[in-house]
Amino acid sequence: MLRNLKKEIFYPYPPQRVWQVLTNSQVLAAWLMENDFEPRIGHRFRFMCPPLPGLNGSIDCEVIELDEPKRLSYTWQDSMMRQPSIVTWTLKPVDGGTRVQLEHKELRHELVQTPHAASVQESMRHDQVWQGQFMHESTAVAQTLAPNARSVVLPSIPVGIYAALDSVILHSFFNGGWDYRLNEKIPQILVSLVSNN
Repeated sequence: MLRNLKKEIFYPYPPQRVWQVLTNSQVLAAWLMENDFEPRIGHRFRFMCPPLPGLNGSIDCEVIELDEPKRLSYTWQDSMMRQPSIVTWTLKPVDGGTRVQLEHKELRHELVQTPHAASVQESMRHDQVWQGQFMHESTAVAQTLAPNARSVVLPSIPVGIYAALDSVILHSFFNGGWDYRLNEKIPQILVSLVSNN
């Protein structure tokens, strides 16, 4: 899975206008998700995804960098993620508008040897052993299903591997979700903001 996404796009509007799209809670809701965002360092907020069967659609965030109207960073962690990722917006004024860079990257923490870190490492080893055992069992079950002369055997799907994948929500944003919002939704919002003023 992709672990670091970096996109650049040009909008023919001044940085202050684009900044409004990124930091106004009501405008954010129109192109991204319902939220309780406030542009304030340390503010903890939540994006609410449309509900999905069996999934908690909320994304917990915290503003960690704010330099109006140049740079905004916040953490991003939903219930299926073991650790947060970071979303960073950088705005640069250029002739005729604003160049926007979006970077969404996974945080990787190095574990320091403390009693807690040792238990986390042990838990991770246990997860890997369990996954390996599960994969072995699912492969063994698939192999015991002997085909008869008229049946077609499809290759076995390693069921246990999916437990290792990150969040469905994060995956959707890394695989087209951000592109759609940058290229389709934000331009529509920018046009509507100009026409309403």
